[in-house]
Amino acid sequence: MKLTRLLAVFVCLYSVMAHAILEVTVLKQDEEAFPIVIAPFEVVGSVKQGQEIADIMRDNFNRSGEFNASSSKDVINTEVDYGKWRSQKIEALVYGRIEKVNQKVFKVKVHLVDIYSSKELYTKEFSVHNSGIRRIAHYLSDQIYEALLGEKGSFYTRLSYITVVNKGRGEREYRLEISHSDAQNPQTILVSSSPILSPAWSPDQKKIAYVSFENGRSEVFIRYPFVRRMTQKLPYFDGISSAPSWHPDGKSIALTLSKKGNKDIYSYHLKDKKLTRLTFDNGIDTEANYSPDGDSIVFTSNRSGQVQVYIKNLISGKIKRATFSGAYNAKAVFSPDGKQLAMVHRVDKDYRIALLDIKTKDLIVMTNNTLDESPYFSPNGNMIIFATNKKDRGVLSVVSLLGRETFELASKAGEVREPNWSHYSR
Repeated sequence: MKLTRLLAVFVCLYSVMAHAILEVTVLKQDEEAFPIVIAPFEVVGSVKQGQEIADIMRDNFNRSGEFNASSSKDVINTEVDYGKWRSQKIEALVYGRIEKVNQKVFKVKVHLVDIYSSKELYTKEFSVHNSGIRRIAHYLSDQIYEALLGEKGSFYTRLSYITVVNKGRGEREYRLEISHSDAQNPQTILVSSSPILSPAWSPDQKKIAYVSFENGRSEVFIRYPFVRRMTQKLPYFDGISSAPSWHPDGKSIALTLSKKGNKDIYSYHLKDKKLTRLTFDNGIDTEANYSPDGDSIVFTSNRSGQVQVYIKNLISGKIKRATFSGAYNAKAVFSPDGKQLAMVHRVDKDYRIALLDIKTKDLIVMTNNTLDESPYFSPNGNMIIFATNKKDRGVLSVVSLLGRETFELASKAGEVREPNWSHYSR
């Protein structure tokens, strides 16, 4: 099976160090969300993965904000009692079977049925390596999510983030981490005593661009987390280099450079090694992010005298101000459909995550914290991950756009910052 081989390759290529798992804390959940039962899989042979697959899938659906997923052991794989589930107001049922083929390979079969129509909406049977059980649970979650809602899920993806640990005597340890979308199976791909900032997944999910001060100045690097390949450093351009953002085609990176003493946005083509200036104002232009079609960038600028968000059409060259609510809006990123922006918006003295409709200019404040930063959309656009501060400690938080679900990701060892959500696996 192609998928089985792919999962095995992912595991084998992790030439990295394990690190502490982030603790997941659910802060708010809507019990009126789509009711679904994900039952423990029937087990054939001596395996524990039947329960594990169901648990991972159930957690995925609950975090999405779209579902109220529960468990039930009262499921018979050969016959579904639709009347019983209708009486409990359950709308869909997921059940399956896992069979041990040998010490390393399992055969998995999964079913999704619509309770009210009494129809099977999805079924799949395949083999999987034992090291790929968690990844396959995320993959199945995406398949079932799409079968029920008609749009892709974001479970079979990855997160990147920075952890910071105070080592004492004024020393800190910075780690660039990657994990599954549920913050499990974390891997450390870089450890440094110098600050690490702004990790960004490439569109093909094979590279991460980031900022490091390891050479005593702000520089942009590219790291390859799944293959043994040397870290690539972008050329030294004079001054600082910061805020990398990948073009959707993966061939170039937008970044902020302070050439000639002024911060502007440039595009660097990785193959041609060509640097192109994209903004020319005397003010500070920074924090660029490409639109999904690559035809525009959104960026932060103080050119109006306030810190606001602007959009430049790279085809026409025209720049328009995007934000008009409040005196401070920054760090904006496009939604996957290109219709909305997530950003940091100041409310009095607090910094919160807000959502802007680009066409109507309607701005909705999504959070009620005091120090939010670095928002980023899930690949399907239904969730936003961001960094925030709780009890003088940096944590990550995720909020669904429906406002139904909020959960936090925290590390026992230190602070968590600078989240980024990968694109879909290819």
